Amino acid sequence: MGELELNWLAIIAATVAHQALGALWYGVIFRNTWLRAMGKTPEEIQGEGGAGGEMAFGALASLVSVFTLALFMSWIGEWTVSSGICSGAAAGIGFVAASHFMNGLYEQKKPVITWLFGAYYTLGLMIAGAILGALH
Repeated sequence: MGELELNWLAIIAATVAHQALGALWYGVIFRNTWLRAMGKTPEEIQGEGGAGGEMAFGALASLVSVFTLALFMSWIGEWTVSSGICSGAAAGIGFVAASHFMNGLYEQKKPVITWLFGAYYTLGLMIAGAILGALH
């Protein structure tokens, strides 16, 4: 294994893109589907203080995920948009979605919640991988 080649600007940009996708995914595109599956109304979410703390933790989790994806890409030694997309898809499906589906079954969560999260996180890592590859 060679020297790590990490571009912190690319990691930050990819993290921001990952979070922006989350805002669009849960706040616009699948907002009503997600709220119904959670059994919540927008007023209930706001009444609980909004999602500020969750979003801050989510941003940190995204940073850790994107950093780890950058580590994988560095170890592989491929810094292209296509290798980033493929690496993101592999990490999203193989690690995030698979474990989330298993936990969703054990925790008896509604399948739509599990699918929404697995798809969001996989697509987010694919976008992050593309950015990491493009900006390297």
